[in-house]
Amino acid sequence: MMSRFIYVFCALLAAWLMQSTALWAQEKRFVLQARPQFKVLGTSTLHDWHMETSVAEGFLECLANEGEYPTIKEARVTLKAKDLKSGKKGMDRNAYKALYAEKYPIIEFRLQNLSIDETGRGKALGTLFLAGTSREVSFTVELQYTEGIVEVTGRTAFRLTDFNIEPPTALMGTIKTGDDVTIEFNTTFKTL
Repeated sequence: MMSRFIYVFCALLAAWLMQSTALWAQEKRFVLQARPQFKVLGTSTLHDWHMETSVAEGFLECLANEGEYPTIKEARVTLKAKDLKSGKKGMDRNAYKALYAEKYPIIEFRLQNLSIDETGRGKALGTLFLAGTSREVSFTVELQYTEGIVEVTGRTAFRLTDFNIEPPTALMGTIKTGDDVTIEFNTTFKTL
């Protein structure tokens, strides 16, 4: 009799836990909203420079836990190399040539791992596809989460030569771009 009671109790407990978990943590897809901000910052022998775009596509696949930051299982962001603009046509042409933008028009980031603390700050590790080369990169990130909205800001630095990109030059090599660049972004994702 006691073993039957334990069996029934365990079955009811398991059913309740599965139902509670299904209500508590739901898998959701968040889509990148219009007007994200992506900036590439660098230096040259003449002056510092930057290129930026507010055109990109992307998504997050999350387990959204009530009252907690979502657990991001998958994320992907893509943008077109030629959407990056400096405001100077000559510089843009040199940058697109260095990025092999005709042959590799898409820049893509795929998340591999995200670890954040209780404040929403942490690190995102993923693969960056740039100019026909892929490398692991680590971003410092900050998440803000409200029901149905995930805001992500971040920053990383790397060398162009890590991606087999020869830093561009201008005026017959008298102006040289530095090898080190920084990427900064500010994005908002919403559930479908």
